[in-house]
Amino acid sequence: MEELMQRIPITLMTIIGFSLAANLSPAQLTNFFPNAPLTKLGSFETNIEAVILKATTDVGSISTDAGDVGIKSKEITDTSTGHKEQGIAVDITPRGQAKETLLVDYDEMAPLANAIDYISKLDVTVTPLAAFDAAYTTRSGFRIAALGTRRTGTIQFGVRDALTGSSPVTFSRDEMTRLSGLINQAKGILDSLRR
Repeated sequence: MEELMQRIPITLMTIIGFSLAANLSPAQLTNFFPNAPLTKLGSFETNIEAVILKATTDVGSISTDAGDVGIKSKEITDTSTGHKEQGIAVDITPRGQAKETLLVDYDEMAPLANAIDYISKLDVTVTPLAAFDAAYTTRSGFRIAALGTRRTGTIQFGVRDALTGSSPVTFSRDEMTRLSGLINQAKGILDSLRR
């Protein structure tokens, strides 16, 4: 019995020691690579061992009580191969928060402008149900949306980064139309480079 009493503290100390060691050891790193870029523009910005030339033109911005949204035409060139990617950079700055920049590839620009035009024309009769949520999201997470309710007859428009879940910058119907115009203007700038 005495021998058993001597083993209990040793066994108990061993168990406690192993559990402390397990809790102090760092977690195993299983993701050695960061998330892959979601756009062609984004993937160009991660190129290594080549000079990458980034060029932008400010197209315009919209300021509201909820924040600011800016549009820039963007072209990135890998100078070692001459390969270019084009699109827009959308700067979203919700009031009182940090600016987020989302990239939209050239091939997404026309569908995005069309989606904005469609969403900005919605009214509460779009569905016989009490409320609706219409949204369009680009590959990088730039989301435009409209939320409407029949009870009040109001529709709220907004843009945000859907991947981070940032606060939306809300727009009026006219500001949505203006946003579509800025995107089309940015596309026109890039189209002139493609000629």
